[in-house]
Amino acid sequence: MAVIGKIRERSTLVLVIIGLAIVAFVLTDLFSAKAGGQTGPINLAEIDGETISPQEFEIRVQEAYQNYLSNAQNNQQLDERTKSSIREQVWNEVVSDEIIGAEIKKLGIIVTRGELMDMVSGKNPHPQVRQAFSNPETGEFNSMAVIQFLQNLDQNPEGKKQWLAFEKALKRNQHIEKYNSLIKQGMYTPNLLAKMQADETNTKLSFDYVLKPYIAIADEDVTVSDAELEKYYKENLHRYQQGTSRKAYYAYFPVGPSELDVENTRRWAQDTYAKFLEVEDDSVFTNNNSDGYFDPTYYSVKNIPMGADTSLWNKEVGFIKEPYMIEKTFYIQKVRNVKMAPDSVMASHILINISDRLPDRAEEIADSLMALINSGSDFAELAKENSDDVDSGANGGDLGWFTEGTMVKPFNDAAFKTEVGEIVKVNTQFGVHLIKVTDKTGLEKKIQIATISRTATPSKETYEEVFNRANSFSIKATDLESFNNLVNEENIQRRVTVLTESQNSIQGEGSSRDLVRWIKSANVDDVSDAYDLDDAFAVAVIEEVNEEGPAPLEKVKATVTAEVIKQKKAETIKEELKSATTLDATGLQVKNASDISFVSPSIPSVGIEPKVFGKVFSLQKGQMSVPIAGNSGVFVIKITDRVEIASPDLNLVKSNLQRSNKAKVDNGLVFTALKDQADIVDNRAKFY
Repeated sequence: MAVIGKIRERSTLVLVIIGLAIVAFVLTDLFSAKAGGQTGPINLAEIDGETISPQEFEIRVQEAYQNYLSNAQNNQQLDERTKSSIREQVWNEVVSDEIIGAEIKKLGIIVTRGELMDMVSGKNPHPQVRQAFSNPETGEFNSMAVIQFLQNLDQNPEGKKQWLAFEKALKRNQHIEKYNSLIKQGMYTPNLLAKMQADETNTKLSFDYVLKPYIAIADEDVTVSDAELEKYYKENLHRYQQGTSRKAYYAYFPVGPSELDVENTRRWAQDTYAKFLEVEDDSVFTNNNSDGYFDPTYYSVKNIPMGADTSLWNKEVGFIKEPYMIEKTFYIQKVRNVKMAPDSVMASHILINISDRLPDRAEEIADSLMALINSGSDFAELAKENSDDVDSGANGGDLGWFTEGTMVKPFNDAAFKTEVGEIVKVNTQFGVHLIKVTDKTGLEKKIQIATISRTATPSKETYEEVFNRANSFSIKATDLESFNNLVNEENIQRRVTVLTESQNSIQGEGSSRDLVRWIKSANVDDVSDAYDLDDAFAVAVIEEVNEEGPAPLEKVKATVTAEVIKQKKAETIKEELKSATTLDATGLQVKNASDISFVSPSIPSVGIEPKVFGKVFSLQKGQMSVPIAGNSGVFVIKITDRVEIASPDLNLVKSNLQRSNKAKVDNGLVFTALKDQADIVDNRAKFY
C-alpha cells in the first residue's frame, strides 16, 4: 500500500475508479432522454460516427475529479471553474481516443505485454515507477521490487485497481508516442524548401518609399453600393467564419447584507463581548464563536494581523477591546499574553520528507546527518546533497528571514526558541527538519491576540427580498427592448456574456451552470426566470444566436463596408500615383527603411505590411515598384540596396526545419489537424 500511495500522490495518470452502480444511480435522472418530460439527445457526442453516451463521459469526469482531489494540495476544493476545466480536459481525451485511436487501429500499432513490463521494470522505466521503487539514499532503481509488488497485487484489491488504471494510462500514452513517432519519421524537407527558407532569412533590403495613407481621403467622400458590399462579402466569406455562440445580457441583482443584517450582527457582537469578559478558556471560546480560529502567533506592532488595533500593544494582559466594525466585519480582541521576542529569524534547514520513505527511515537519515554535523561536517554542503527541499537545498538550506507565524507551528516554535548557531531536529507534516538558526533581530514586545470576528451576511429574508425583485423584473421584461428599458428605469447593473459551444460557465460568476443551460437552449428575445448565482440573482435575455459558418452580411456589414471603402480608396490613390516615374514626382515625402528581411515584414514607424513585402522582394536594386495597396495606405517603393548573404549549409537548414516540425507533432499539431477534419457532434451543452 505504501508504494501505491506514492504512485497515487505523484502521478496525474492514476484514475480513481468509481463504482458503476453508484454512478448509474446518480445519472439515472440527470441523463434520461426524457427527464422532466423534455426530449433531448440520447448521446452526449458523436465522433466520426462513434457515439459517446452521457453515462460513459460522466464516469470519466468523476474519475478525473477524484484524481484531482487526491493530488490537490492545501485542501483545494473543486470550484465550478476547476470542474469546467477538468471536463474540457476529459473531452479532449475522449476526442483523442476516438480520432487518434482510429488512426492507430488502421496502422496496426500495438503495445505488447512485454513492452508494458519493460516500461515498469526494464532498464528505462516510467519516471513515476522509478521514483516509487528507487532506493531513497542511492537513487538506484530496484526492478525486483516492482516484480515482487506485481506478484502480490491479488492480495491488495484496491491497489490492483489503481495499478491497472495506471497501466492503462501508460499503454494509451505509448500508443500515441508510437503514432507520433511514425509521423515524425515520415517527415521530409526538400532542398528547394530549405533554400527558400534560407533566402528569406538571409536576403536584406534597403529601400526608399512614399506612402499615401487611406485616411487622406475621408470615408464620407467614398460611395459604396449594396451590390459592391454583397460582391465583396461573397468573395471573402472565409474571412467571416464564426463558431457556434450565443450572446446574452443579464440583469445582475447582488445579494449583500442589509442594514438590518448588519445591526443584528452588531447586537450579536455586543452579546458575545459581554460573555467574553466572563470566560476563562478564551481560546476555546474564540474557536466556538468566531468566523475564524484562535491564532496562537505572537505579533509585534510592525507585523499587525488583519483587523487588529495598534492600541492593543499598550494594554495589559486580559484587556478586551469592545466590538468595532471594518467593512461589515465586527472584531472583538483580547490581549491574551505578552512576551519579549525577536521579530524575525534567519534560518537554514535540511528536510528529510516522509512522502518518499517511512517516518522511521526519515528519522534515521536525520540522526545520521546530525551526527555528521556534530563531527564537523558543513551544514550547507549537507543541505545541498541531502535536503528534499530542492529550492532551499540549492542555497545550502538557507530560508532567509521570516516572521513569526510564517512557517508551520512546530518549525516556527523551534526556530524562535533556538539560539543563534544552534541546530535542532523538528518533526512537521512535511517530514523531519534539521534547523540551524543563523541570525535574529533584537527583542521586541509581542502579543498574542484572541480575536473573535463575525462578518455580517445576508439573512434569509434579505435573499428573499432580492429574489422577489429579480423575479418581478423577469415578469415585467418580455423581450430585449423591454429588458433594456427596465434596466435603465430601475438603475440595475447589466452584464454581458458570449458563450461558445464548449463553455459551461460564465466567467467571474458563481454557480452559473443553470443559467448557462438556459442561455444555450433559448431563442433570441427570450427572457429567463431569476437564476441563483450564489451571491446574486440574474435575469438573462438573448440578443444573438450564432450558428457555425459564415456570419450573415448584416452582422458584419460595418466591417465589410470599411473594407470596401478602403479598397476603393486604394484604387483612387493608385490611379493618382501610377504615372510618377520617380518617388519625388509623387509629391509625397520620401522615407527610407534599411536592412529589412522577408521573415519580418514590418516597416519602421508604419507596421506590418505583408502584401507590400510580397511584391518588394521580387524587385532588384534600382527598380521602382508600381503603386502597392497595403494595410495602412498605398506605397511606391524603390530598392536602394539588396544584400544576399551566402546561404548556410542546406543540410543544417533542413535539420532545423525538421526539428521544428517534429516539435509541433509533440505539441499536439496532429491532434488539432485530425480534430479539425473529424465530424464531431458535440451535445455537452445539453448536459453541463
